[in-house]
Amino acid sequence: MKNLIKRAFSKFFKENPSSLSTKALKRASKMEKPRAGTPHDWEDYEKYLKEFEKNGNK
Repeated sequence: MKNLIKRAFSKFFKENPSSLSTKALKRASKMEKPRAGTPHDWEDYEKYLKEFEKNGNK
């Protein structure tokens, strides 16, 4: 997914490096452990990790 986002938005990243939307796309492309958030955020993160492990083992 990271490579797909980078390829799709590479021109946008170069033209608007400091815009709020560019920063949001960069943060979205890096799936990191949430520092804070609602229980739903943590559930989504755990679900992502399980799916990543399933797809990574194939």
